[in-house]
Amino acid sequence: MNTTEKLLPETYTALSDLRKNDVYLPEMNQEQIISAFFPATFPELVGRLSEITGLFYGGMLKQAGVLYGDDAITKLSDAFMHDLGTKIVMRNKAQYPNLPQSISSLAKILVGTIFTSSPEYSFEFVELSDKKAEVLIKGIDRYHRIAYRLQIADQLEWPVLKPFIQGTCDAMGLDVNIIMDVKELKDDSSCFYQLIVEQNK
Repeated sequence: MNTTEKLLPETYTALSDLRKNDVYLPEMNQEQIISAFFPATFPELVGRLSEITGLFYGGMLKQAGVLYGDDAITKLSDAFMHDLGTKIVMRNKAQYPNLPQSISSLAKILVGTIFTSSPEYSFEFVELSDKKAEVLIKGIDRYHRIAYRLQIADQLEWPVLKPFIQGTCDAMGLDVNIIMDVKELKDDSSCFYQLIVEQNK
């Protein structure tokens, strides 16, 4: 490892293959720019990516409200989340074509989504079978955080993830009843949700 590499953040070194095609002008201090602006740790990197995701979501809804009225905020959020859930399932089906269409498989997809897309959440399985799943979700709701900041939280029904869950179930062809209750949701966006997905009888 050369001296320059030692001065760069560990995250940049690990992800350097993604940045190998960047070209700086000779008068630019590449090391100083990277050290100042590239996230220094992986938790910081993941946190920033999650923040950007929240900003896209909140900014889109805010502008929908400005252009088309408050009713558009809820409609767009629900449609977006449902479509996102559908696409997540399609991606997983492409990667795991033999994944059974069951509540147990749905649980695995939800865990994978938290791993890759919702790092602020932690989960606790209370019950899991092919007929029923009960999961407790805790952490920081990034969607609430940006909605609260943009003063549109009151126009949304919480948690906004329920249409996402519905989208995943629809895409998997599951005939289920979905209950997603808010046990706690504070102004700082700390949350505690209970999710129950149960096969209809």
